[in-house]
Amino acid sequence: NMKKISYIFFDLLTIAFLIGAYAIQYFTKKKLGMLRWVNYHNMQFQKNAVYGIVKYITVVVAIVLIVLIIAGYKKKKEMLGKIDLVMIMVMSVLGIVYLGITIFKSIETLAAYYFLMPLFGAATLMQIVRNGIAVGITKNEK
Repeated sequence: NMKKISYIFFDLLTIAFLIGAYAIQYFTKKKLGMLRWVNYHNMQFQKNAVYGIVKYITVVVAIVLIVLIIAGYKKKKEMLGKIDLVMIMVMSVLGIVYLGITIFKSIETLAAYYFLMPLFGAATLMQIVRNGIAVGITKNEK
């Protein structure tokens, strides 16, 4: 079934992005060379003013999409399975973590901030797409 394959694909991508974020954070804390490399690239990122605006736009878009998917889920709750509820909860938690890190963290509190943000954003996006497919396709199967 193509739907199940796409779910597995997006779930594996989500896991891969989260593992990548964990690895970057881990090695930034444990390896001085990685910390130096991250600090050098942080200086490059800070020179680009666009990044500050883009991070807030992506968080707002992610939160709006999550709210729309939750609303769609509530409308079609009977037609969707328990696993869809669990994955929507996972998506919501990822969205909240992404929002929290964007607002409450910076390179002062999280050295690998500029590297973790796109990975958390991508993981959240994979769950948004996965759950968007679940909610969107269900309507067509009536």
